[in-house]
Amino acid sequence: MTESRVREEHNLLIVSDLHLNEGFDPKTGKTSRLEDFLRDDAFARFLRYHETVKDQPRFGGRPWLLILNGDIFDFLQVVSLPREGLPLCTVKGIRRHSGLRVNERAYGLGTTALESEWKLKRIARGHQPFFSALGRFIAHGNRVAVIKGNHDIDLYWPEVQDRFVIEVKRAYTRWRLATGEGEPITFEKVERAIDFYPWFFYESDHVYIEHGGQYDTANHFPDFISPTMPSDSKRLLLPWGSLFVRYLFNKVEDVHPFADNIKPMTRYMGWAIRENPGKTFYLLATRGWVFLRAFFNVAEKEVERAIERARHRADNESIDHCPLPTEIVSQLQVLARRQVQRSEGIGFGAVLYNLPALIAVGLILASVWSLWQGDFGNAGLLLLGAAAAYVLRWVLKRHFESPFEHFLLRTARKIEQILAPDHAVPYIVMGHDHQPALERLEEGWYVNTGAWVPLYDEDGPIAGREKLSFLRLPWGHQGTPDLLHWNDGARAPERLVIWHEEQT
Repeated sequence: MTESRVREEHNLLIVSDLHLNEGFDPKTGKTSRLEDFLRDDAFARFLRYHETVKDQPRFGGRPWLLILNGDIFDFLQVVSLPREGLPLCTVKGIRRHSGLRVNERAYGLGTTALESEWKLKRIARGHQPFFSALGRFIAHGNRVAVIKGNHDIDLYWPEVQDRFVIEVKRAYTRWRLATGEGEPITFEKVERAIDFYPWFFYESDHVYIEHGGQYDTANHFPDFISPTMPSDSKRLLLPWGSLFVRYLFNKVEDVHPFADNIKPMTRYMGWAIRENPGKTFYLLATRGWVFLRAFFNVAEKEVERAIERARHRADNESIDHCPLPTEIVSQLQVLARRQVQRSEGIGFGAVLYNLPALIAVGLILASVWSLWQGDFGNAGLLLLGAAAAYVLRWVLKRHFESPFEHFLLRTARKIEQILAPDHAVPYIVMGHDHQPALERLEEGWYVNTGAWVPLYDEDGPIAGREKLSFLRLPWGHQGTPDLLHWNDGARAPERLVIWHEEQT
């Protein structure tokens, strides 16, 4: 896409982290057990509202540019398989599920272009109101920009991008025929209205937007712009965080459907160990080895070669397609690698700080057995060991979990330095960690748009809440950005109140 096209006068709407997966099945009347996004109709009303208000003076009648800033779709949680026969043959070249690999039968399809395209078709089938709402939005003269994140890295494939355009057009046409509303639109109009960005969106003198997962150790891609396996360019190279979701969390959600909405994942593990240690032990013992096997099978062979390839991409065509000069993109790549390298030790500790809790539970169970056997002295020693293990966990938590707090804010400050002075913008926007944020930088603002999925704190599912947060930037806006949330009951946006630590 060219800078001149991007610079057409428009107002911005920015959302991230919707995490659509298989959604509602009209044949069974049920929603996927892994589904996190239950707000299709609310999202449609959100878009329709902004279409009705764009003639207000502050919006100047300009069209909207909706930026979908990563993790809009959750390909990792599409676990269904195509029907046997022609549907399966079209995707995999075989006609029976028995011909699939064991992992595919248990955890869903892989990451080739055809498999990812089928997954997006499955997502669209379960979220028709969402896709038709995008079609209505485009029919009214607005545009959409799509930035991939760590959960929808599959948008890298041109086939998946084409499928997205097709599904938006189809869903809108179905809605129009069913309701008798709206004007017909051609496939070409939908295609022209949707742009896909390989890493980030940049609008000179205005805004820099990226998902943010590249600065997270668990979700960092050695080569985000071209995230394929060096040894197999037809498949994607997934980071260990994605493998964790695919091989462990998708099965954990059979027990705790809210698991992947507790951030960070170590907080969920701590909650699960405290609330139900026996079941947690069972899940780790029966499912954890699958994740570890996948991790070591991929990581040992691929990561080093992918890093080496990423270091020699300075004149690569994909970098040229980014809306910033090559030297700036290269600096951003270096920043991402350094951030990840710096946090690798911290991340390892953050994952392992729950290990002492597991040890403590094991020692407690052993002490109970000793009491049952009448060995009171050994039981006492085991209880002392359990207490020591719990104290160790508390110390590790203080040292390893806290550095991850606000890591995207610290990253935004460094991005501001990279962009200054020739490419400076007043707004740097991210998503990824599901925590809406608004913070002053040296010259501009850092904004995190949060998520449209339920968020849970360490107390578990009772405290879950949805913020439905988004950023709105009218054309020419200066000063404090409008970080808002959609109040679907009122059918209107409201300013999002963010309580800082010193206020709580």
